[in-house]
Amino acid sequence: MEINVLLPLGIIPAIFILYFIIRNYDGRYQEKNIILLFIIGIIVGMIIYAMEGMVLYQFISEAIYLNLVIFFSLLFSMVEQIIKFAFINMRRFREDAPPLYGATFSLGFSTVMAPLIFGATYSINSENIFLLFLPFSVMFFNAAAGIFIGTGIKRKMALKYFLFVFLAGALMWAAIILSLFYSGGNEYVTFSLFSISFSLIIFYYAFQYALSYGMMERRELRKME
Repeated sequence: MEINVLLPLGIIPAIFILYFIIRNYDGRYQEKNIILLFIIGIIVGMIIYAMEGMVLYQFISEAIYLNLVIFFSLLFSMVEQIIKFAFINMRRFREDAPPLYGATFSLGFSTVMAPLIFGATYSINSENIFLLFLPFSVMFFNAAAGIFIGTGIKRKMALKYFLFVFLAGALMWAAIILSLFYSGGNEYVTFSLFSISFSLIIFYYAFQYALSYGMMERRELRKME
């Protein structure tokens, strides 16, 4: 039996994850910026994922080659991380709480991943139930990427953090591509489970360690450096 998962796997869980991230930082961010960035993230995500989707569906409809998986994984990750960095590094957002704003924009961006995966030719049934992990994987990873990029901006270590999320994002995209290509076969389970496990590990470290550093005042960071 097929189920429509586009709405539940979109905005609703993204809002819950965002609340979990910002709940202990009341007064440290501007609410209007949170709302604005979440909405902008949705709009930008629609554009970027639509473009990536046109390439992705064409790519996985044919025979798959490792060199192309690597190329498109690197390309998609590079585009997405550059976009995150560009918005988070705006003067309006980089001064008070860039890690929180990074997570906000990235979660808004992630809400349209479910329509990318399931909106055209994929729907969930008993044969590919593990594809449900993919939208959640993207949300947790993108939230972590936004935190890392924002922390890098705050700590004046933007390049180091950017390179980390770029390479990690490429690994995530490789798992997503292979999960979709092998959908219905035994192989896709491995890639789907890897994607959710990897994203949760990255999110844990971003939330537990990077976020606390990124939310320190600049004078506190100078004492530690």
